[in-house]
Amino acid sequence: MVRKISTSKVNVNNDNGTIIMESIKEQMKMPISLDLHMTISKLAEKNEIDKDSALEAGAYVAAQFMESVKKTKFENDQGPLSKEELKAIFEVIGEFYSESFKGQFTQSDFDTITQKTMSLIMSPNKDTTISNYFKKLME
Repeated sequence: MVRKISTSKVNVNNDNGTIIMESIKEQMKMPISLDLHMTISKLAEKNEIDKDSALEAGAYVAAQFMESVKKTKFENDQGPLSKEELKAIFEVIGEFYSESFKGQFTQSDFDTITQKTMSLIMSPNKDTTISNYFKKLME
């Protein structure tokens, strides 16, 4: 489920044939949303879905995506993740949960995802931990 993403703004043609700039958040929305949908669907398929596991899934998808973007930026000598990129990732995650779980997703839930994500990212074993989560999910 790891996808590479461009971390710069991209030119996109709109219906009028004019060039617009696609935001970092818009670039991230589809891959993150697909990963969240796939991960939560897999949990549901295995009858392992509850609120805690759904929030945990968000944290793992966010952490995996951050690591993917960080790796891509490193390979392209673009430096660390920017505040804009971090904010965009968490906004996409929050919007996904708000839209998917209408009326059931609270600020406290968002804070849980954010805290768990940051805990994963700060872990010295983050690569193994994230990889093992998705490996177990796919069994």
